Amino acid sequence: MEDEENAAESLVCNTEAACSPSPIRCCWLRLRCLAATSIICGCSCLGIVALVFAIKAEERHKAGRLEEAVHWGAQARRFILASFAVWLTVLVLGPLLLWLVSYAIAQAE
Repeated sequence: MEDEENAAESLVCNTEAACSPSPIRCCWLRLRCLAATSIICGCSCLGIVALVFAIKAEERHKAGRLEEAVHWGAQARRFILASFAVWLTVLVLGPLLLWLVSYAIAQAE
């Protein structure tokens, strides 16, 4: 009788765990790929930091420490976004500054 109660209890626990929303809201492989892309297509130094944090998050997730994995995953996402933002800023401001310098030179003559 006790075995049946334990089996029923474990079945309920497994069902609740399967139905409860996971605190992890990202795919770890995708996070690592985005970090690698931010190294290539963004600001490299921020991309490297993002890749380190993404790997830390994946390792914590594999070890079962979900709270730490979420923390490191969020840090990785921040650095990925910062890497792309810095690169886009340079792409926009570079030509703008060249135009302003050429305009200032033309006005000086």
